[in-house]
Amino acid sequence: RCGRHRWVPRCILVDLNMQDLAQITSGRLGKLYRPENIVGNDEGAGNCYAKAKFTEGADLADHVMEIVRKESEKAECLQGIQYTHAISGGTGSGLTGLLMAALGDFYDNTKVLMQTFTVMPSAGFSDIVLEPYNATLAMKDLTELSNQCFLFDNHALSRICQTTLGHGVPKFKELNNLVALCMSGTTSGLRFKGPLNADLWKMNTNLVPFPKRHFLTSSFAPLSSIEVDKYRHKSVLDLAQQMLLKENLTCNFDPTRQNNEPTLGYPPSRILAAWAAWRGNFKTQEVDRILSHMCSKSSRYDPFFPDWIPNCIASNVCSQPHCNQGDSVVFISNNTGVAEVFDHTLRMFDRMMRTKSYVHTFENEGIPEASDV
Repeated sequence: RCGRHRWVPRCILVDLNMQDLAQITSGRLGKLYRPENIVGNDEGAGNCYAKAKFTEGADLADHVMEIVRKESEKAECLQGIQYTHAISGGTGSGLTGLLMAALGDFYDNTKVLMQTFTVMPSAGFSDIVLEPYNATLAMKDLTELSNQCFLFDNHALSRICQTTLGHGVPKFKELNNLVALCMSGTTSGLRFKGPLNADLWKMNTNLVPFPKRHFLTSSFAPLSSIEVDKYRHKSVLDLAQQMLLKENLTCNFDPTRQNNEPTLGYPPSRILAAWAAWRGNFKTQEVDRILSHMCSKSSRYDPFFPDWIPNCIASNVCSQPHCNQGDSVVFISNNTGVAEVFDHTLRMFDRMMRTKSYVHTFENEGIPEASDV
């Protein structure tokens, strides 16, 4: 809080291209951010993971670390550090990996949660030729350095805007708004009061059954067009039914697939663990009753959950509704079907690596082929 009527987000904007940062600062929300927390240079990463991590990004790492220390010291109860990035380009993949490694050494990751909101590559939505290399190397960093990784992709976000919300040609503002809805719902129990509160560590305990199995997907409800919204009654049951629909999932795979896919050999999807973050005037008894029934043997949702993890949907209830959406819920799941998202990137990586195309670009920037690529 700065002054009597001004609130400043505890946020740091980092990029290797000042033009992208200038678009934010010159926009409608530009005055919201603290000027000294906007860090960048004009060198650029050239859409290369290695250049962003070992060459250009190293010049900014110390400056960013100092700002993070100052901001963390202002926090009354530091629980975690959140990263928002895309791993198709160089800055989002390489610089994020560098900062995660540096902050992981400075903070004990058993006390400070490393949480990422990651936009994954999707077919037909990128013109970056090094995308398979960047994404694969970034996934290695996310596996080793993060505690929770929330996955999104532009294909799923665009599908939600077009089919569910009824937007003809979705804009980046609308895609980003879907990510923001999931982010705000995830942390609502930490920021507002409610009958059933939860912090980031409680969420992490319930969502991550195995240390390396921390890649999560999210969905938001209610999502509907203006014409359909007037006929919707936002009850607990209605929101619970919609949050499990694959049409609301912000990642492009089928979370409820039951049959093996003969072409790619994908096994059936299973929800190992899940979390429902409710916002609005909900009674905890009703929320617990609906979620318990969804996991019961008599429920049509029972095949989606494994038998060896009982009661795998945890929840929190926040009394503060969303400022635009009103009563809502964010559903976070640890689903085995997320392998489909990685498979697309890895198949593209194998095709390029088979001919060793563009490998010299990474070798020139400091990554020996035998050690990493």
